[in-house]
Amino acid sequence: MAHALLLALWLTAPAPPGCRAQAQAAVTDLLTHFWTGEPATGQIVNTWHGYAEVPLPDARGALWERAMLYLTLADAWRLTSDETVRQRLAADWSRTKRLYTPRQLEACGQRSGTNWAADDAGWSALMYLAAHRATGDPEALARARGLVKAAFDRWGDDRLGGGLWYSDKRDVKSLYQTALVLAALETGDPDLGARALACYDWLEAHLRRPDGLYWCDLDAAGPRGANRPDDIHEAGSVVFLGGAMAMGVLHARRFAATGDDQYRLRAIRCAEAVRRKLTTAEGVLIDDRDAWTNGVFAGDWAREVLILPGLGPEPAAVLRATAESIATRARTAEGYYGASWSGPAEGEGSAWWRGGSRPRQIMTSASAVHFIVAAALAPAAGPGP
Repeated sequence: MAHALLLALWLTAPAPPGCRAQAQAAVTDLLTHFWTGEPATGQIVNTWHGYAEVPLPDARGALWERAMLYLTLADAWRLTSDETVRQRLAADWSRTKRLYTPRQLEACGQRSGTNWAADDAGWSALMYLAAHRATGDPEALARARGLVKAAFDRWGDDRLGGGLWYSDKRDVKSLYQTALVLAALETGDPDLGARALACYDWLEAHLRRPDGLYWCDLDAAGPRGANRPDDIHEAGSVVFLGGAMAMGVLHARRFAATGDDQYRLRAIRCAEAVRRKLTTAEGVLIDDRDAWTNGVFAGDWAREVLILPGLGPEPAAVLRATAESIATRARTAEGYYGASWSGPAEGEGSAWWRGGSRPRQIMTSASAVHFIVAAALAPAAGPGP
């Protein structure tokens, strides 16, 4: 019942037409720079550290980097139902299946060569699931299930109360595990779903802050940055915008699955915390700690969180303001997108530029454009009381 209500709310509250045109223009920019070949037979360019210059350390590129663009395209397809976008998703998945064995696609860990840490594994699993939605290929679903199981087996234990280690170093458990939690729930596998819900409970119990945001990292001494809770700024933060959005989506999905109102209230609390604590004075979201992945959950945030009954229109307005700012102040003349969403797109005036993140990197541009696509998926106004 709750799921049907939320879907109806989203379908009946489309974003303004200008947002859609802006999103289509931004996706065209991405395809101009990061796609090669025809829609039905081409592929996302192979990159390493975001760049396509050859020779690459692995000629196939990095899986998680292409996932950033793949997931942006997947939300563009949800927005437009454009068959050529679906063809691109199918073509790139076909390329990935051809170049990797099932074992390589499901591998994780420092020596895997593909999914080195929990976040890499999460991004890849979400990409496989997006491929399954676009193509119906059972192999894509199988690879997602296999990778998520391998990640849970490798990094999950009872130390620090549960949750997943970020990497083989086992020094920190992190909000980045939200990608694996969401992927696990989407696989439909009961065992993976139960393990995902245990991680969700751990995240809510151990990383939620009094202000409604979530610490990014926890070690044996407690949350990292607990002595500086307001250290939240562009290119550095003790919290993680993408992770907060993922938690909001998890809350919304638990509400849709169970009808239990506590989850709706958690999602609203999260959305309001993002609006209060992770925006500039102009109402633009802050690209706080991860210029390369902050946009991954923006589309799901728009479609599933911003439509919740009881949430006012302000969070959706923030998303639209962010998209407008990225499109007008963070776009280079060549059509790449920088990580300083309030501008400038490049140069020493950008904290992210000074930190080494460049618009020409596939992840930087794809993450920024994902917010433009998400704004077009968001309702024109909040659903109200």
